[in-house]
This record gives sequence, C-alpha cells and structure tokens, in this order.
Amino acid sequence: MSERESPASALQRLAGELLRATSPAAIGALVATTAADLLGADAAAVFARAGATTLEALHTSGWPEELSRPFHRLELHRGRPLSDAVLDGHPVWLEDAAQWRLRYPDMAALGTAADMQASACLPLRVEDRDLGAVVFSFRGPRAFSAEEREFLVAVTALCAQGLDRARLLVAERTARETAERQLGRMTVLSRTTRLMEAPLSVEERLRQLADLAVAEIADWCAVHLVRGGRVDQVAVAHSDPTKVAFVAQLQERYPPDPDAAGGALRVSRTGEPAYYPEIPDELLTAAAVDDEHLALIRSIGMRSAVVVPLAVRGRKLGALTLVQAESERRFDHIDLAFAQQLATTAAIALDNARLYEEQWRTAHTLQAALLPTDLPAVPGLRLAARYRSPADTDVLVGGDLYDVVPEPDGCGVVVADVCGKGAAAAALTALIRHTVRAEIDHGHGPAVVLERLNRAMLRASGGRPGRFATVAQARITRTPSGATVRLASAGHPPPLVVRGGRTEAVSARGTLLGVYPDVTLTEVTFDLNHGEIMVLYTDGVTEARDADELYGPERLERAVAPGGPAGDVADRLLADVDAFQHGRQRDDIAILVIEADAEVGP
Repeated sequence: MSERESPASALQRLAGELLRATSPAAIGALVATTAADLLGADAAAVFARAGATTLEALHTSGWPEELSRPFHRLELHRGRPLSDAVLDGHPVWLEDAAQWRLRYPDMAALGTAADMQASACLPLRVEDRDLGAVVFSFRGPRAFSAEEREFLVAVTALCAQGLDRARLLVAERTARETAERQLGRMTVLSRTTRLMEAPLSVEERLRQLADLAVAEIADWCAVHLVRGGRVDQVAVAHSDPTKVAFVAQLQERYPPDPDAAGGALRVSRTGEPAYYPEIPDELLTAAAVDDEHLALIRSIGMRSAVVVPLAVRGRKLGALTLVQAESERRFDHIDLAFAQQLATTAAIALDNARLYEEQWRTAHTLQAALLPTDLPAVPGLRLAARYRSPADTDVLVGGDLYDVVPEPDGCGVVVADVCGKGAAAAALTALIRHTVRAEIDHGHGPAVVLERLNRAMLRASGGRPGRFATVAQARITRTPSGATVRLASAGHPPPLVVRGGRTEAVSARGTLLGVYPDVTLTEVTFDLNHGEIMVLYTDGVTEARDADELYGPERLERAVAPGGPAGDVADRLLADVDAFQHGRQRDDIAILVIEADAEVGP
C-alpha cells in the first residue's frame, strides 16, 4: 500500500480486482501478489481446501522455488501455525523469530527461512464454509498492531469472499457445461437412431452417420463393416473434402495393416475397443512403412482417437473410428463411453431385431439417471415422491422430474414437466435437474433459479425457442412451528396445501420456460405448520383420462384432503389416479409430498 493510499481505498481497489477474477487460481494470484503488496508482505502463499485434511497451494510468491515446491500440498496437523489457523478458525500471529522458536519450535527453521521473521497465518472462511488459508511473511520482526491486524483480517475476508465466488462460478460453469454436453450427446444419439431407421441403404446410412459425427463430436470419422472374411471401409468423413481425398490416396498407396494393434480392422474382428487419449509419435512410427509414409501420416495431425466395435447380439459388424486432429481436442473416458454408445446404437439399428430391446434399455437407463435414487433425509420434514411412466408406449423416456436438494436449514425442491418424450426430452430434463441443483447450491431464491434456468435452456437450444417446460421450485426453511415455503412457478400446475382436512391451491403465476428470453415470475411465501402438507405434481395427474373425462383438480383435492403421513398421501393419490384410468396410464406422473414433521424439530 502506498504511503498516500488509505486502508479504505486500498481495500476498495483490492475488492474491484477480486471481482474481475473468475477462477480460484486467479484469486490465489491476486492474494499472493496484489494483496501481499498492499500489506507490505515480502512473501505470501494461498491454500485452498482439497479434502477433509488437505490444503493445496493456489499461488505462492516471495519464497525460493526450492522452499515452496515441497509444500504444494499440505496435510493439516495440530501444532503448525497454518493448520492451527484453519482448524481453529482464528489467525495465528508470529512477530519475530523468537516467537517462532517459542510457539512452534519444530517449524521455526522453516518459518524463518529466506530471512523471514514475522508471519501472519489467517483462515479463509465465508460464514461456515472453510475455504483454506493464507500466510503472509515479512523480513525482519513486525509487531502487528491492533489496526494492522484488523486490516489483515479485512483483506483476508475480501479474499475469502472472492475465492468463494470464484469456486461457485467454476461449479456453475462445470454443471452447465456437463448438462449442455449431455444434451448434445443425447441429441446426436437421437439423430443417429432416426438416421439408422431411414429408408436408405446400409452404406448411405453409415456415410451420413460419419458426417453427423464430424459435425458434432470429432474432426474425423471412419466406419468399417465386416463382410464375410473382409473388412471394408464404407465411410470416411472430414469437413474438408480435400483431406478426405488425401487419406484415400494415402490408403491406396499404403494399405492399412490388418493386424495393427488398435486399428479399425483389428477392432472389427476382435470386438475390443482401442482408446488413445494422446496419440504418441511412437505409434505413428510403428505404423509407418518408411520415412515418407511416416511424414504423410504426421501431416494429418492426429491428436487423439477412439476405435469402438459395431457389435450386436454377439455378432461383430465392424468398427467406428473417431479422431481429433486440428481442433486439438482430446478424448476422455466419457467420450470413449459415448462413442461406444453411439456405435452400439448404430449397430442395433442395422440389426433391426435388437432395435426395440435397445431402445427399452436405453430409455430405462436415462429415466433412472433423471430422478434421485432416494430422497434425502431433511430434519424437520417428511418427504415422499412417486413416479410412474406408461407401460404400454414405445417411447419410454418421459420428461417429468422431481428432485430435492438438502440445505443447512431445510431444502430446495423442484417438480418439472418437459414437453414431449424421448431422448431429446430426457436430455433437457437432465439439463433442468443439473442447473436447478447448481443454482440452489448457490443460494438463489426460487424466482432467480427459474430465470437462470430459462437462460440455460435457451442457450442449450442455440438461443432459439426449443422444447419448453413447466417448473415449480420452492425453498423450504425449517421454523420452530414447522416450515416456511418460498415458491415460484413457471406455468406449472399450482401445488396444494392440506391443513386440517381442507385444501387450498397456491398460485404463483409465471411464464413457462424455454420459449421467451424474458420471463415473468412471482414468488409467494407461506407457512406449513406441524402436520401440514404441500403436494406438488405434474399434469399427468390432473389430465389423466377415463374415456372423455379428466381426473381434474377437484378429484385431486378430494384424494389428498384426508392428509396423513407424506408417504400415505403420495400412495393414496397415485392409487386414486390409477383406479380412475383403470390402469391405462397415458402420460408420466410425478408426485412430491412435503410434510412439516411434528416429531422432528428445526
């Protein structure tokens, strides 16, 4: 800090710089450099939590490399100043070498290395979240006055808030990227299935599959088919036709070795996949016939590859090869799994006898992934959920969703209904679930959660209106008398509240999501006293049919009015809807019941 800059202006300047940092590494660099500069520290290190008992260095400055390198990861142990600061949640002040020797004799030599004397070890905490710690060291003794200590604590608090925000941003970005990546994969799978069912020859379908793979997931794609005792290449695709022609000429001049390890010919015959996250030059050298051949192979620029078999019902049909080159992307294990799924989808489509079975298996796998395996235990609340999809439809993957996200003082809940069915609807349902969970974890209220979800849905559809969804999202906070509910609804059927044998619908009007860039949402707040119940559901309940008659909201109210434990209410409602339809369910049904538990305090 300059002599003319006041502590307040220094803090304001640091806060501005921290706001512009968007990653934990950037925050660490600011703390270890800019913040250390403000404090006049000669060395600094920033550590983030990397587990229950471990700290990991985000950035260090001022110490020689040979001193800082061994401490990239630290195990927390009592009797060390940085560990004590983290474990106790209070700063540790060491004003000179004598204090080091008195308080931490085993660490004194290290703490005063490189001519350092005074050190301040401060925990990085935001509310009850332990994020790590920072150490500032000074050459020569330093008596930390009350004012200096207050300033150091204030600087550290700013840094902790910046680190917390950066971590949340990274988590949000990762969740959204994962959901959007999954949406893209499900879209490719859906398009592959439709393509494989098209009235085209096998070769044309596979050529179009290769074009689809190049457009969406790889720089190169090749497809081989086993035909009798031969393995024929039936498709090669790249966005640049001249490169495709070059590879064709190269293969004509240098025919592929059928016994090459990991090659498409061998994978086609053995059914064993090959995976190269990085293609080493040694592999190219081993495949080359001579130096000229090696130079030509290198000129393709291959960086990463997966080769997966086209196989079904024990029959080896061929192989699908995906290669990353000029994009410089790398395949990971998730990509390998997806490539195998893509190849399986294509193989089954080519072998029509397995088509329905594969659709059934994939649908159930997707549906299971969209819903929580078990509801979490939330103190002060009883939760029950029921989900049922129609048993007699060819499209088994629905777009109904429920989820519960525990929070320290209660939970966040969501019930949603995506228009349509099938893989694309399931992918959007997955996007909704991942995004809502991330936004709830960030502490946003229901209306903000739904606004941010709407933006994520539009972004996933390329900014154009795509599949829409109705969503109800609530944040439930325990209170001494039961719970307080904050609710926002985006075009979703209103939940019911059951009190003393009476029911009332809770209206929170809002725009459905995925269509308009700007949505209108309102929040309502109400209490659930002990024993009172809230019922959320999808329109598969109220729009259930018996001939030309709808189940409707009146029957719904009569079914839930007796109240009772949450599980009994959910079972009673599902049984009543099933009886009304005489077991002929036409749409997915999702029910989520929340009861303010009289037996468990907040």
